[in-house]
Amino acid sequence: MPHPNLISADRTMSRGTATALTVVRVPRGQPQPADEEFRAALAHDRERLHLPLEKYVCDFAVAGPYAISVDGRELDEYVVWER
Repeated sequence: MPHPNLISADRTMSRGTATALTVVRVPRGQPQPADEEFRAALAHDRERLHLPLEKYVCDFAVAGPYAISVDGRELDEYVVWER
């Protein structure tokens, strides 16, 4: 029997416990992704976290770009989260 304080992965988390947070990377020097791309990335994270669907367009914040290097590729990284 599972511990009573554990939450199974298939249960939906309440809005107060978590919000979507994601990282979007583009080749260095490329324009910042459009709002639609950020929203799609947040929607994907919400799905992974089993968060309930938003009834309205969510407000989000973006930090970046941060210059990073991954496997020899030069990228700009944006951190995006719901507010």
